[in-house]
Amino acid sequence: MTMLHDVAESMRAMTLLHLLLAFLACTGYVLAEGQIAPARVRVYSGLVAAACAICFVIESPQWTAGAMLVVFAVGIVGLFTALVWLLSAALGLRETASVMVAQPAPEAIGAPAERRGQLAAATRPGALPSH
Repeated sequence: MTMLHDVAESMRAMTLLHLLLAFLACTGYVLAEGQIAPARVRVYSGLVAAACAICFVIESPQWTAGAMLVVFAVGIVGLFTALVWLLSAALGLRETASVMVAQPAPEAIGAPAERRGQLAAATRPGALPSH
């Protein structure tokens, strides 16, 4: 029996608890690695991911097979991230977007105060960061 065969047997023997722990660990890891959330949320999601991964390994029938599954999951997410980074760099998407500051239109200068506020809100710059 090889180690990969043991990992496959461990995957077949997964219960609902194992699947939940694996889902929380992978989701927390992806959230902690990306920049979709603020830094504080990323720290907490990293802690949740680590705790769920440790519980997954402990709850696995064979801890070595559980540890191998965690390593495979982290490696696959890391490989996916590296491929996305390389593709975005090759396409030139890694460059920062320049934001132009909108000047108020000449007709907005003589407009009433409430109309100036509406015009300013409509022309406010704010490109969303892509990275």
